[in-house]
Amino acid sequence: MVASHRLLCMGADVTTYHSRMHELKSWFGDHKFQFRPPLEEIDDALACLDLVIVQYDSSHYIKEVIRKLESRTKKGLLSIFYPTYSKYTHPPLTIFDRVFNKQLPMVDNIALAIASLLQTCEHSKNNGLLPPQHLLHRKYKRRVSILPSQWARKKFERIALEVAKHGFDPLIIESENLAHGASLIFESGYFIAPECDLCHLASNLQVPTLVVSGNKKPLNLWRPGWYRSAFIARPKLIPKALEKFIMPGRVIKAFKKLVSKEMPHPIEK
Repeated sequence: MVASHRLLCMGADVTTYHSRMHELKSWFGDHKFQFRPPLEEIDDALACLDLVIVQYDSSHYIKEVIRKLESRTKKGLLSIFYPTYSKYTHPPLTIFDRVFNKQLPMVDNIALAIASLLQTCEHSKNNGLLPPQHLLHRKYKRRVSILPSQWARKKFERIALEVAKHGFDPLIIESENLAHGASLIFESGYFIAPECDLCHLASNLQVPTLVVSGNKKPLNLWRPGWYRSAFIARPKLIPKALEKFIMPGRVIKAFKKLVSKEMPHPIEK
């Protein structure tokens, strides 16, 4: 959306292909969304476009899209954004491709990539996201929205109980609709969740976020990059299975540290 919004602001006619972004249509003004077209319809769907930007993810679908775009007769520009790149496993780079810096969050990389593609030094992480006017940012300052993982729900329910013991109001997010989830998060004081798209959305909405990561050492590349967030990673000696390393005590300790950075007085013990 950062790349799409930058192009839209320049007057381009932009379509963003995604499986879920239409759920946030009312949050993105004049942006147009479509589902990813089936592979057999790629040629017709993208034939008239002057520029196609593809975020590489190693999936069969993306590989086939790139192959079809590179082999089409009427060629517009194709730019591939690579979160990671290896000359041994990825296609050769062209002057329109961009490889991300692993030390920077995804959103910073995309902002820099689209600016570079447009040959300008000015870059922005603005993606056009505008919450509906009837919502009030962090209206419920002590409400903590919590998104439980499907495989460790009981652990996240225990985290919610601990949050309540410390004087906060936990709210388990049940809806899978992005707009509904975004509304709840936007009016909450904080957000706790496993690594997922909603962590980036919460950061985008300027809500302090605690990300419960399944990695020993989370890469900066996958950290939310808009607003302050914190990570809690699994201990080195514990297996990767997320439900085994989630310890409510460790999560609450990290949450208290996140909260203390903006509160004038310590939170309740």
